[in-house]
Amino acid sequence: MAPSNIVQSSSTLPPVAGGDEEFAPSVWGDFFVTYAPPVSQASEQRMRERAERLKAQVRQAFDAASMDVAGLVTYVDTLERLGIDNHFRDLIGGALDRIRAEELPEHGGGLHIVALRFHLLRQHGIWVSTDVFDAFRDDASGFCSSLCSDDDPRGLLSLYNAAHMAVPGEVVLDDAIAFARGRLLDILRGSKVRSPVSEQITRALDIPLPRFTRRLETMHYIAEYEHEETHDGLLLELARLNFVLVRALHLRELKDLSLWWRDLYNTVKLPYARDRMVEIYFWTCGMLHEEEYSLARMFFAKTFGMVSLMDDTFDVHATLDECHKLKEAMQR
Repeated sequence: MAPSNIVQSSSTLPPVAGGDEEFAPSVWGDFFVTYAPPVSQASEQRMRERAERLKAQVRQAFDAASMDVAGLVTYVDTLERLGIDNHFRDLIGGALDRIRAEELPEHGGGLHIVALRFHLLRQHGIWVSTDVFDAFRDDASGFCSSLCSDDDPRGLLSLYNAAHMAVPGEVVLDDAIAFARGRLLDILRGSKVRSPVSEQITRALDIPLPRFTRRLETMHYIAEYEHEETHDGLLLELARLNFVLVRALHLRELKDLSLWWRDLYNTVKLPYARDRMVEIYFWTCGMLHEEEYSLARMFFAKTFGMVSLMDDTFDVHATLDECHKLKEAMQR
C-alpha cells in the first residue's frame, strides 16, 4: 500500500481507544536470566553418560521379535508417554510395521489393547478402520453395557483417548467418546478407581491425551509410571534422566531468548507491545520439545516474538485496510 493511501485511509478512521495504554510488565521479569540451574555441568555430563548406557540396555531389551502384538503396543506406548521414544525411532518404526501387519487375536488384550493399538497407529499416520471396535458393540449399534463395569477403567480410558483420533464423519468414534466419558465420570464419582488411573482419567476428561501437550504428559506420566505394578525400572530411570537433561537445555535456551528479547524490547521501546517471550517459548516446546530440535525452537521463538510485536502494533495503530494487507501477507 502506498504511503499516501495509508495516510488517506487513516484520516477517515477514528483513533483507536486505549492505543497508548501500557501493558503490565511480564510476571517473569528477569527470572530466567538470573536463574541458576540445580544441575552442574559435571553432574550433567555424568547423567548423560548414564543415560547412554541405559539406552544401550533398552535397545537390547527391546526385542520386538519375541514380543506378541499386545506387548509391542504397550511397550511403544510406554516409550512415547515417558518421552524417550525419540531415542528409539528405528526400533519403533519396525515395531509399528509389525503392529500394523498383524491383527490382534480375538479378544486379545481386551478393550484396552484394541483401543491402544488403534490410537498408536493413527497417531503415526497409519489408517485403522473403526471396525476394530465392533466386537465391543451390541446389536443396537451401541457399546456393550458390560463395558460399564468398574473392573476395566483403563479400557474405557483408552477407548476415550483413542476415539479422539477421529476424522470428521466417524459416528462410531463420536459415540465412543460420549459413551466412555459418561462411564468414566460415573467411575470417578464412585471413587472405585485407584491411583494413578484416577489421575489419568481426570486429566483426560479435562484434555484428552491426543490434545494434551506431550511434554506436560511426560512430566505427569513419569511420576505415575512407578506406581504401576508392571513398570520397567530401566525405562523409568532413563525417562527421569532424560527429562532432567532436556529441562536443563530448555532453561539454557530460555535464558538466551530472554536476554535477546530484553535487548530487543528495550531497543524498540513499544510500551503497547506485550512481553510474551516465555509464553511463546512454551508454545514452541509444545510443538518440538526434543533436544535435537533446539535450533528450531530458537528460530520459531524469535520469529513469533517479532510477529507478536507486529501484531500488537497493528492492533493499536493500523487501519482496517492495513490489517487486511497484513492478513494476506501472513497467509501467503
